[in-house]
Amino acid sequence: MIRINLLPYRVARRQRQILQHIAVTAGVIGLALVLSVAAHVTNTMTLSSLKDQYHDLVQQNQVLLKKIGKIKDLDKLREDVERKLKLVDTLQHGRFRSMETLVALSKAIPDNVWLTDVVDKGGEIQLTGLGESNKAVANFMRALDQSPLFTNVRLQVISRQQVNGTPVRQFSLAMGRVEKSAAKKAKEGT
Repeated sequence: MIRINLLPYRVARRQRQILQHIAVTAGVIGLALVLSVAAHVTNTMTLSSLKDQYHDLVQQNQVLLKKIGKIKDLDKLREDVERKLKLVDTLQHGRFRSMETLVALSKAIPDNVWLTDVVDKGGEIQLTGLGESNKAVANFMRALDQSPLFTNVRLQVISRQQVNGTPVRQFSLAMGRVEKSAAKKAKEGT
């Protein structure tokens, strides 16, 4: 017996093809949704990680800024200490300079000359004193002139005075003071 298929097979095949197309389209759309959700989650996690790194860097920056501030404070402190050390060196030099001046004066002064005032103005020294005679003052000036520490000894004033009924000569001298380094160079040159 011959059988006749009454169902149109082309319509069934077309419906199957339509269903396949719908399934493929739904699959592609679903895959696209899954991929976009995965991309979004990945981007969100990356963004979160970057925000954490940013906050860590901001905190590290604040710590480093505090350290830089401390370093600047240390630089200021170092400069202040260096300035004070220079001042101390200057004072030390001045102290030894004055001591050297007084020692040189005490070696040069004869027994019959007395100093009443010594003024050290840095490069120039002024002496005021009393002497037994003009010759005693002249001997004192020669001794000062022979000292390697003093230069250009000049008599400014000499006058007669009476001290406790004794005639003396009051004098005023001015002279230059040679610095140690210049005195050493002068000694090496001769």
